[in-house]
Amino acid sequence: MTSSTIVNLVSRSLRKFTRPAQKYALRVFRRAFRKKRNAEHRTTQKRAYWDDIASLTLSNLVHETETQASGRVQVIALTDFRASIGDLWDKYKDRIILIADSTIGRMIGRGNTYIPQGDDTWILLMPALPETRAQELTDSIAAAIGDKLMGAKFAPHEAPFPATAKLDLRTAINPDGSINIEALKTQVAKARNSQGVPIVTMPGKTTYPTPRPSQQRPSTRTTQTSSSRLTPMLMPAWSSDTECIDSFFFRAFTDQYINVFHDTTAPMQSTEALDMIRTASSIFHEILNAGLRVKLTVPVPFSVLQGDARSHVQRLISKLPQRERLLQLRLEIVQIPNSVGAESLVSIRETFRPFVRDIAFSTDPMSPHEQLLALDHIMVGGELLPDLGLDDEGLFQALLHFRHRAGRRGTYLLGLHSRAQIGAALRAGIHEIGGRGLADGHRRLPERLTILRRDEILSH
Repeated sequence: MTSSTIVNLVSRSLRKFTRPAQKYALRVFRRAFRKKRNAEHRTTQKRAYWDDIASLTLSNLVHETETQASGRVQVIALTDFRASIGDLWDKYKDRIILIADSTIGRMIGRGNTYIPQGDDTWILLMPALPETRAQELTDSIAAAIGDKLMGAKFAPHEAPFPATAKLDLRTAINPDGSINIEALKTQVAKARNSQGVPIVTMPGKTTYPTPRPSQQRPSTRTTQTSSSRLTPMLMPAWSSDTECIDSFFFRAFTDQYINVFHDTTAPMQSTEALDMIRTASSIFHEILNAGLRVKLTVPVPFSVLQGDARSHVQRLISKLPQRERLLQLRLEIVQIPNSVGAESLVSIRETFRPFVRDIAFSTDPMSPHEQLLALDHIMVGGELLPDLGLDDEGLFQALLHFRHRAGRRGTYLLGLHSRAQIGAALRAGIHEIGGRGLADGHRRLPERLTILRRDEILSH
């Protein structure tokens, strides 16, 4: 039964009610129907299990290949990575599996599927691709997972990237031509245990010109600003790993359009900040209800986390659905004084890291906080201030320098006011970029996401 048929049946059953009541009931029904359909779509896409479609897909692949071995059946294993981080695997296992699983699901493409095998191994079935393309796609997926795991820094040292292997299916065929699942699992185990990749080393250092220091714009905001008079906004950002505007930074503005989270002349009070976190939590629930696969970044002033309010912030975040916040929620620490030492920053990171996808620390990209660059397990970024006195090439070189100093840490940059600035940040390798040069802020969530290929951005 199609959705339009269901809606028509509901409409007929509502004829005995008044017109306004009919409209309201239909609106509620459509919203609930969309939510249910999105939830079903999320749970049925791409992932498979041994007793599902796997046997049929594997059988078809085997009998299409004379050698009874197909490069369209691949394995991705985190064996070496797991061994490298030791006891930390048990601590961060759920988060690591979420990173790998979601990356495979996003990149594997239509017509292909994947099967989790244990905690650290995935079988990729790609009947829609030629063998060479399947191998290339598997390598790309493994590299993307590796980049994310390295960026998250689950270990104090560099760990091996995920390993890939082509499965030999000859021993997985029964005499009657059917698939022997247990034999196939044995092949998977062999591939898992025999593959290894070298540790990736950091590139050499390069010297770039240093831009002149930026000046803070004076604020006209009073120290006590009622949160009821603030206007919440969602600032969209383009993500390099998805080539899509799927990252949103929560912000709040005064009547004079001053961003209170980045106004260091009048720091936010704890009550005001907690109210804003509650507002951001409501938006996060709206994101989940709409079925949008986006990241939400929630800012918290550094000063708020120095007292009893830290436990309140932790409690508010922990109330959000665990799986979704580990995949889609980022905590951004803002208004960090230059005098703050690494110990205080590490304490914040360790408090909140188990609860969210990322911990981001906001800084001036033109003159980053030195202590931040001594930390791992974090993202670093900030907002570009106007009137820097840099031309497009100067901005590109400055951002390239910032990106180089950030190393393997994820980077983000907002406040880019033109396409030229967007292009400079993109060419410099900034991971998430946003500003009026890309898209205006939103008062409400968008109904759909905007896909923007890298080449499209650079061509403007």
